[in-house]
Amino acid sequence: MKLRTQFERRKGRRPAPGGGTRVSLAVLLVLGAWSCESDSEHPYGVALHLHGSMSEGKASMRAHTQAAEELGEAVDVLWWTDHDWRIAAHTYVDDFDFEEGLEESDLAPVPYREAQWDGRAPPPDWDPPRDPTAPPPANSLEVVEKVWRLSGPEESLPGERVIEVTTREARNGLRSLYLSAEGTRTGPQQIALAFEASRRRHVASLASGVRLRLSALPIELDPQARIIVRVGLSQASPGRGVRLDYVLNAEGLVGSAPAPSREIVRAANSDYEVEVGTVPLAARPGLWSDWVLDLSEDAEALGLGGGDNALVSLNLILEVRGRGRAEAYFDAFAIERDRVGEPLLAEARRMAGALEEGGDLVHHVGQEISYAAHLNAYGPGVPLADASAHPHGFTPGEAVAFVHDHGGLVSLNHFFGVMFDRRIAESARAEPFFKSALERLVENRAYGVDLIEVGYRARGYGLAGYLELWDGLAREGIRLVGVGVSDSHQAELGWLQGPNNFVSWIYARSSSQPDLLAGLGAGRVYFGDPTRFGGRLDIRAEGGGRMGDLLSREPGSLELVFSATGLKPGQSIRLVRDGFSVGEYPSEAPEWSRRARLEIDGPTFVRLEVLEAGERVALSNPLYVELVSGEETPAP
Repeated sequence: MKLRTQFERRKGRRPAPGGGTRVSLAVLLVLGAWSCESDSEHPYGVALHLHGSMSEGKASMRAHTQAAEELGEAVDVLWWTDHDWRIAAHTYVDDFDFEEGLEESDLAPVPYREAQWDGRAPPPDWDPPRDPTAPPPANSLEVVEKVWRLSGPEESLPGERVIEVTTREARNGLRSLYLSAEGTRTGPQQIALAFEASRRRHVASLASGVRLRLSALPIELDPQARIIVRVGLSQASPGRGVRLDYVLNAEGLVGSAPAPSREIVRAANSDYEVEVGTVPLAARPGLWSDWVLDLSEDAEALGLGGGDNALVSLNLILEVRGRGRAEAYFDAFAIERDRVGEPLLAEARRMAGALEEGGDLVHHVGQEISYAAHLNAYGPGVPLADASAHPHGFTPGEAVAFVHDHGGLVSLNHFFGVMFDRRIAESARAEPFFKSALERLVENRAYGVDLIEVGYRARGYGLAGYLELWDGLAREGIRLVGVGVSDSHQAELGWLQGPNNFVSWIYARSSSQPDLLAGLGAGRVYFGDPTRFGGRLDIRAEGGGRMGDLLSREPGSLELVFSATGLKPGQSIRLVRDGFSVGEYPSEAPEWSRRARLEIDGPTFVRLEVLEAGERVALSNPLYVELVSGEETPAP
C-alpha cells in the first residue's frame, strides 16, 4: 500500500478509497462497466506481454525497467509474461558428452502444432487432407538437436587449427573434443565453438541457480594462449550487454591466477558497451580438471545483475597470439539448475517486488503459455501451467479453461506468427490465407479468450491485418478486448524504437492487479505508440455506457460522444463503425470531442483512432450495441 500511494502521488493522483480491496474476478468482470463510471478511475499505461530474463532473449527486468522510465510518464506498469515452459525447463537440454561427435540429440514430446490454431496455418488445399485440430499421439516424440557449432569467420585466421572428436582421451565414455591452435607472426588464431539447441533449449535463467560443468585436459598452453568459456548474459540496460569470461591461461596452470575482475568494454566501431566479468580458472597440464562454473553466484559477486540474467549464449574459445600454441581436450559438459517451475516463478515475483521498492513503476508477473499455443495468462491467482501434466503443451481450450478456473484473463497472442516481416501479407495467397484464419477463429469462437493482441505494426499482415481480424470477429458477435503490446525480448526494441512498441492504457481505480483486470475485462482500454500519443480516448453513450460496454437497445437513434485528449499538432481523429471509416477530423487543439447520432437497425460497434501522417498511433476499444426485442428492457 505504501508503494502504491507514493506511485500515485508521483502521477498527481490520489489513491482511490478502498483501492486495495480484493474482490473476486467474476464480480469485477460483471460490474466492470458500471464501476468504471466513477471519477476515481484513471488510465494506467501498461506494458503487457513483456519478456525478461526468464525467457529466451537477452532482455532483463532491470533493462526493460530503465527503458520504460526513459519514456517518462507514459508507462506505469510492467506486466511480465515469460514463457511457462521455459520457467519449468520443460524439454530443456542439460548435458553433452561428445560421444556422437559435435552433434547430439535428445527426444522431447511433440508440441501441439501452432499451425493448428494460429494465423500461419495454411488453407485446407495447401496440405494433404487431415484433421487440423487433432493432437499428436500421446507418446509421440520429436528430436531436440544440440550442437557445438563453429562461430566467427568461416575462413581460418593465419595459423593452424584442429577441431576433432577423438578416442585418444575421454573423461566420460569413449570420446572427447580435441582442439589445437597455433598462431603465426602475421596474426593470431582462434577457435570459437558456440553451443546451441533446438528452440534455444539451452538458455537458462540465472535466477534458477545455474552452474556449468566442463572437464578440461590442457596439454599445452604457452604464455600467448588462453582457453575461454564465454557466457553471454542479459542486458544490463538498453545498449549495454553483460558477459562472463572464465579464463585459463599459463598463470592458471601454475596456481597463480589473478582474482576475478570486472570492466566495461566497447565493441569495435560501435557504441555498444559490455560489462565483462572475468573469472580465472585453474588446471594442471596433462591432467583432467573438472570445472564447476557457478554463473549465478559469480554474476552476483561481480555486480553483474545476479539472478536478473540468463545464460543467453555460450562459447568455448581457444585463442593464441603471435607464435603461441594451445592444445587441450574437453568432455562432460553439463548445465545444472537448482530451481525451476513454480519456485522459479515465485522468484520472478520476488525480483519484481524488489524493483518496485527501488523505483516508481509497478510490476506484475503473469506468464505466456506457449509450448504449443501462445496465450498470455494475467491474474495473481494463476499458478504456473503444469508442464508435467501437459507434456505436449496446452491446446487453446485447455489453456483458457485453466486460466479462467484460477480467476485470470487470457490473451490470444500474435495470431499471425512471430516473424517481423511482411511475407504473409505479400504472398499471392494472402487473401485466402487470411479468410481461412478468420473462419477458423469464428468456428472456434476464438477458443473463449478474453483479449486479442491487435497493436502490432509489423507481424504477419501488420496493424491493418490485425484490425481487420478484430473487426471481422466483432461482426460475427465475437467481442474481444483489443490490446497493444510489444512482445519485446530485448530492451532496445519495443520502447523508443519500433516497429512494435505499443502499450495499453487501462482505465482502473488503481494499479493493483484486481483493478487492472477489471478494466481489461470490461474493455476499458485504448492502446498506441507512447512516443507519439500520451493522452486519453473514450466513448460515451446517452443514458449510460462507455468504451468497452455492450449496450442493448431497441431500433432507433443513439447519441454518442467521442473524445480525445493529449493530441499533438498535425494529428487527426478517425471514427470507425463496423470496421469501416465514417469520417476523419483534424484536431485544432490538444482536446477534441464530437457528438454523433447513430441509427441503430442491427448489431453494430464503433471506435476511434488517432492518426499522424496517415498512420494509426492510438486506437480505442469499441462500444458495442445489440438489438433487443420489445419484451426486453434496454440496459447497458
